[in-house]
Amino acid sequence: MERAAERYCLQRGQTLHLHAGQAAAIVIAGGRLSLTQAPQWLGEQLLSSSIALTEGQAHAIDDGGWISLTALAPAEIIALPRRRRMPAWLALPRHMAAALGLWRRLSGRRA
Repeated sequence: MERAAERYCLQRGQTLHLHAGQAAAIVIAGGRLSLTQAPQWLGEQLLSSSIALTEGQAHAIDDGGWISLTALAPAEIIALPRRRRMPAWLALPRHMAAALGLWRRLSGRRA
């Protein structure tokens, strides 16, 4: 079952912590906020970067871990859920049909 997008409203100074596995993207519907990405190791150093986002901007979340969204002004955020991947065995018939169609087009054969 697909999850619906979630909407959050933050007041200035409030912080929302989200697990990056829950959302594929963050869309700023209003206000300004700072997004702090999940820390990652670079060699022997633990690094975390922050991005300032304003109304109308979006940010794709690629990595796992926890992210922090801190409102710099009252903000409205929409968290778009990740789509579940289809198991390979369910996708196989579709891929086979596509490959067969491509082979027929390239070889000039008709169905």
